[in-house]
Amino acid sequence: MWYVVQALGNEDMEKVCSKCRTAMPEEIVNELFIPKYVCLKHFKKAWHEKLLPLFPDYFFIDTEQPAEVEERLKPLSRIMKPVCVGKDFIPIYPEEQKFLEEMMDRQHVIQKSTGDLIDGKFEIYAGPLQDSGKHGLIRKIDRHRRLASLEVQLLGEPRQVQVTLEVVRKINTAAIGVPADKAGM
Repeated sequence: MWYVVQALGNEDMEKVCSKCRTAMPEEIVNELFIPKYVCLKHFKKAWHEKLLPLFPDYFFIDTEQPAEVEERLKPLSRIMKPVCVGKDFIPIYPEEQKFLEEMMDRQHVIQKSTGDLIDGKFEIYAGPLQDSGKHGLIRKIDRHRRLASLEVQLLGEPRQVQVTLEVVRKINTAAIGVPADKAGM
C-alpha cells in the first residue's frame, strides 16, 4: 500500500528521499519513490524532455508496516513528515493507487500523451491519457507549453497536477466544411 510523506522546507526532494531510504530497512519498505512526469521544455530552438515531480514536495512509500515507517520518520521530522488524515497515517485509497499505477510506467513516470483536438473533443492516440475515461480529468490545456492540468484525487482531496499533452492538431470541422463523423479519419 502506498503512503505519502511530505518534504519540509526547501530541501532537495532527491536528498530527502535518500535520507529516508537510509532510515528505512529494506524489510519494512517495498519501495520509496517520487512520482514524476515528463515535461517538455523549449530552449536552443528544440524541445527537450525533463522529469518533474507530479506532486511537488511529496514522495510515496510502499509498505505493509506503516506504524514502523511512521516511527522511523520521527527523527527526521525537521525535513519530512508523514501525511495523515486526522491523526492517522493512512494509505492512499485503492482507486487512487490504481489510477496512478495506470498512468505511470515502472519507474513511476507519467510519459507524454499525444493527440488531436477535434471540435473541442480529444482524440488522444498515444500516452497514458489515451483512455477516454481520463479525458474528463482535464481541466485546462496550455498548448504553447504542451501541458494539461488534471484534477486528481489524493487521500480523498482534489489536487491539480500537470502532465504533458502534445496537441498536434486543433480541428474545427464546421470551419473547414467536413462532417464531424469524418473528421477523426
